[in-house]
Amino acid sequence: MKRRFFLLSALTVVCAAVLAFGAFAQEAKKDKVLFFSRSQGFEHGPVKLRPDGTTLCGEALKKYLAGKNIELAETQNGGVFDGDLSQYSGFIFYTSGNLEEEKGSKNDKAKPVSGEGLRKLIAAVNGGKGFVGIHAATDSHCRQKAADGVDLYTRFIGARFSGHGEQQTATVSVVLPAEVPYLKDAGKAITVWEEWYTNKEYNKDIHALLIQETKEMKGKDYERPPFPASWVRTEGKGRVAYSPFGHNDNYWEKTEDVRRIGELVEWSVRRFDIDTMPNIDKVTPGANELPRK
Repeated sequence: MKRRFFLLSALTVVCAAVLAFGAFAQEAKKDKVLFFSRSQGFEHGPVKLRPDGTTLCGEALKKYLAGKNIELAETQNGGVFDGDLSQYSGFIFYTSGNLEEEKGSKNDKAKPVSGEGLRKLIAAVNGGKGFVGIHAATDSHCRQKAADGVDLYTRFIGARFSGHGEQQTATVSVVLPAEVPYLKDAGKAITVWEEWYTNKEYNKDIHALLIQETKEMKGKDYERPPFPASWVRTEGKGRVAYSPFGHNDNYWEKTEDVRRIGELVEWSVRRFDIDTMPNIDKVTPGANELPRK
């Protein structure tokens, strides 16, 4: 009897220890992500700075990521990249224009990224951190060139903005098999109203998640073969992702819409794994074919 009581007591202690360790491990996994939203070009409504120093999309992302044990720090001051980046697990950009240009900020708190700061950011991601670009992030560039002569930031994010037509309802096809959770739930395609960016100078190393179906779209910018609308790629040991969504304010009012971007942030900080094998030549062989002028 005593032996049975002893065994039961020991088992209770072990189970309690396992549960406690699991809770500790979950808490210890908390990540901190930096959200940078300075506009040097066109300023989108969701990143307009509010009196309290926040933005609409920043608050929406903060709320979503808090439920995933991810803390969001928001800024429009590019000087942050000259500081200590080791405290961050990843970075999010909803930017526009020249990242390094001092003139053109839309408010006095928005400051450029220095050349050294940009190199530090890329080095941090190369070393294992995450990066997610949102909507206008491909409409950003810098003064520095990659080894092949292409804009350094363009090579980093994976493509460069080339234009857009009027806002419209359009379809992006899901590249199967889908591994990102929201894409699994979406089925074979997503059809929504958005300002659809077109891009050029696609990297050969990107893995497309969504394909922009251009056949039924209105506007000269879309008179081209289908191209990647959302993608992921690896940067050294780090992870880079891009999402085309988020032009309008009302996009950020719906949790399911924010989820499309939030899950890419989760992937970038290694909450789950997906296939990153380059597939652009297979699923969008005409990605870099632009409309004739």
